Amino acid sequence: MAIKEVLGLHRPTDASLPLPNHSAHSVQFYFDDHLLTDELTRLIGTALMSGDAAIVIATQAHREALARELEARDLDTTRALADGRFASLDAEETLSRIMLNQMPDPERFSNIVGGLIARARAAVKSDQSGVVIFGEMVATLWAQEKPQAAIRLEELWNSLARKYSFSLRCAYPMSGFHKQEHVESFGKICAEHSAVLPIGSRALLLNDDERLRTIAALQQKLEVLEYQNKMRETERRFRMLVEAVQDYAIFTLDADGHVNTWNVGAERLKGYKTDEILGRHFSAFYPPDDIADGKPQRELAIAVNEGRVEDEGWRVRKDGSRFWANVVITATKDVHGGVIGFSKVTRDFTERMKAQKALQDSQRKLQKSEKSLRELSFHLLRTQDEERRRIGRDLHDSLGQYLSVLKMKLDCLCSAPARLQPDDLEELKRCAQITEDAVKEVRTISYLLYPPMLEEMGLNSAISWYLDGFTKRSGIQTTFEVSPDVGRLQPDVELAIFRILQESLTNVHRHSGSPTASVRLSLDDNTFVMEVSDQGKGLPPVDTPLGDVDASGQDCVSTHGIGLRGMRERMRQIDGELKFRSSPKGTTVTARVPVKGTSAAYATP
Repeated sequence: MAIKEVLGLHRPTDASLPLPNHSAHSVQFYFDDHLLTDELTRLIGTALMSGDAAIVIATQAHREALARELEARDLDTTRALADGRFASLDAEETLSRIMLNQMPDPERFSNIVGGLIARARAAVKSDQSGVVIFGEMVATLWAQEKPQAAIRLEELWNSLARKYSFSLRCAYPMSGFHKQEHVESFGKICAEHSAVLPIGSRALLLNDDERLRTIAALQQKLEVLEYQNKMRETERRFRMLVEAVQDYAIFTLDADGHVNTWNVGAERLKGYKTDEILGRHFSAFYPPDDIADGKPQRELAIAVNEGRVEDEGWRVRKDGSRFWANVVITATKDVHGGVIGFSKVTRDFTERMKAQKALQDSQRKLQKSEKSLRELSFHLLRTQDEERRRIGRDLHDSLGQYLSVLKMKLDCLCSAPARLQPDDLEELKRCAQITEDAVKEVRTISYLLYPPMLEEMGLNSAISWYLDGFTKRSGIQTTFEVSPDVGRLQPDVELAIFRILQESLTNVHRHSGSPTASVRLSLDDNTFVMEVSDQGKGLPPVDTPLGDVDASGQDCVSTHGIGLRGMRERMRQIDGELKFRSSPKGTTVTARVPVKGTSAAYATP
């Protein structure tokens, strides 16, 4: 394209016909909004003062600035608005009315804008008066990156000028033409105007139109150069920043994955100097297994499809040593979406990985130790129960029998008073009574250690028997409720529940000061529930599973003794849950066990 065509001195052969002499279509390029506002104020102010009609189709900011300047210069537009000689419209809103399928529609444009001009022409008082228009609809389309629509709208303005007589001034910020690819479109826009006005060039316009077009073109080229210089300076500073980073490997790849930049951090982390690595494929950083598996190419493919990919894994240094890396690969694409390369950032996470592995090992060991402790606890509880059973049977079958025999012999001696002195007889009777009490005590102790009734008749009967004895021994009145649907449970579950009952009532007797205690057995949604409650002085209010922390931050088990720890461990062994709720009005211990462990052999018929 010849320089005159670029600058708009000669129009293309397919351009619209020349405008009539009584119409003008000029374009104003500007760098500063304040200078444009000054030019616009003079243009519109002069038109209104001379009796012409004026139409402004501009951005909201420029319309407001124009209104302020006109008011500051004592130019009242109220009368002109009332007479129809002045109209001010928003550029974006007007565009929305004339656009069809992303392009200006000739019919809509003619009806809306042409009708506006016709009304303004009718409002002027003499044939010598004209219509002055300032428009930014084309500049708005250009700012929206719609160059074809912008040029088409310029053509529609020229077509409209063959029907109506008006003077049109368009305005474009020069900052919108800062790229090299804008040169051709800039030339086409200039070609659609009868005059090109750089800022501050009104006097020049009267003498040399070609020179003004040249000035505007040079201003656009200057904008391109300044933009390119800024980009080069930004790129230079960014490159210096990347080069200075030492804790990260930051480098770029071409579209095939070959290294084309390298920073100090990459040299320190991977061991390659710049001249050793440039041009090599980045798969050199991967272990042989990953290369054989196609991991480098796979990661590039993911970056292309998703924009980026992040990965952690082993990478290889120049000397063959490995390190655990965090890698981010980002695809770089051109304006058409084609991949032109990749940027890659690598960090050495070896120490963090080792710390995480050590933490995981410690957690596994801790879990293993906890499991061993629980198994030991369960073994101790089971051993304790077995030992209680053995001692209880020994007391009942051995010592109990001896005491029973002794009682029988003492009764025989007491039945022959003729052979005894009165004092000896009384002594024998006291011995017989003591022996009888000992027999009862041994039998009670043996039953408490392991009640045979628990195995023979089940939990309900064992609890009822135990509560009778508890009331006699402690003086605490008890109540016992059992839902009709509660039946036999597995032996280990019944034993655990019975031991929890014993420990709970022992705590009521020792600590609560309550005159009463109640026990309730029920089924709740396939879960066996036992509640033991009292009306004693209670403890600080808590409502939490044992083993959690209470409101004071203390372990609820440790604050209530080892007996409750045993209760908790028993519940854990049977997959149950133990809750402890206390207030100044009393304490409730709730044991819940899923009935999924209930055996059919022990269930209620």
